[in-house]
Amino acid sequence: MSAKLLTFQPRLSARPDAMKRHLPQDFMERHTQVSSVAIDGLLESGDPDDVISMLHRQQSWLAMMQDRLTRG
Repeated sequence: MSAKLLTFQPRLSARPDAMKRHLPQDFMERHTQVSSVAIDGLLESGDPDDVISMLHRQQSWLAMMQDRLTRG
């Protein structure tokens, strides 16, 4: 039995160029907010596996990337 391979073509986006440029910044901002909520929850319940430290490092990286995106 053989399977037919499907090929996918990327769809052309109808979004304006200005909107496309802001997508990475929006993603980074939302991701930073989610990390903050996770850290708050871990602080309330305890952090036996040192996850907060990893989330802080991730937030630092996201802040650096946001800065690079805004500078262009």
